[in-house]
Amino acid sequence: MGDLHGDIEHALQAFVTLADRGVHVILQLGDWGVLWPGRNWQIDLNKVSRALARHQMTMFFVEGNHDWHPKLSEYPLDPDGVRWITANIAHLPRGYRTQIGGRFTLAALGGANSIDRRLRKEGLSWWPEEQISDSDLRRLGPQHVDVLAGHEAPLMDEADLDRRAQELGFSTDDIAYATGSRVMFRCAVLQTRPRLTLGGHYHRFYDQVLPLPGETPHPTRVVVLDMNGPRRVNLAILDTATLDLEFLYRNGAPAESTFSAPERTADDRLGS
Repeated sequence: MGDLHGDIEHALQAFVTLADRGVHVILQLGDWGVLWPGRNWQIDLNKVSRALARHQMTMFFVEGNHDWHPKLSEYPLDPDGVRWITANIAHLPRGYRTQIGGRFTLAALGGANSIDRRLRKEGLSWWPEEQISDSDLRRLGPQHVDVLAGHEAPLMDEADLDRRAQELGFSTDDIAYATGSRVMFRCAVLQTRPRLTLGGHYHRFYDQVLPLPGETPHPTRVVVLDMNGPRRVNLAILDTATLDLEFLYRNGAPAESTFSAPERTADDRLGS
């Protein structure tokens, strides 16, 4: 599930769609937003937890930029390195690793930089902890992963993103700050060389291929899910036996992707 932004209606509809497809584990890719200062978040949290219980589901999430980072850190890590918010909702901290499908490694690296930081208030709607740090990359480690799940993405149509940001009135400094977390996530991709990265953050649907420099048997597939909403490609079903993906709207309608894995050449290089 891509960005949720605390949209409980969207979550409840998505749970029904996924339950109908036999899904029991949800991984939400940041900007979860159910916990948020100044709102009665405990009621929303209980609604989400009860709905998950009805469908016999568990939801895991990584943090985005629009998540209440200090509140999340108040929940203790269990022996497996997970923060349980309720009995069926858990936060995966940066650097967390686990096995999926019996043979694939999944790692979590949440966080991203807010392009609208100057429009927000520190401690109420923006937190400096949103930024991916060098210590996060060290915690992630250099060992190979098959799936890197975060809020960011290592490759986007950057000229298009910058043009859209300028049209919305963001300054060169705003854009530079926002780009910083994408650079850090690229570093994570280079050190772990995943087959697949999963993210959100950009409020658009992308499915691209990122060839990596040097010797590697595969390129990296970069998937970015859209934000919450009825006409958004916000859901995907990951086949943990093959790492294939099926994309859905929240009502269960299928969404098409133009992805096709290219032949890799010696001239393939990571974008700047």
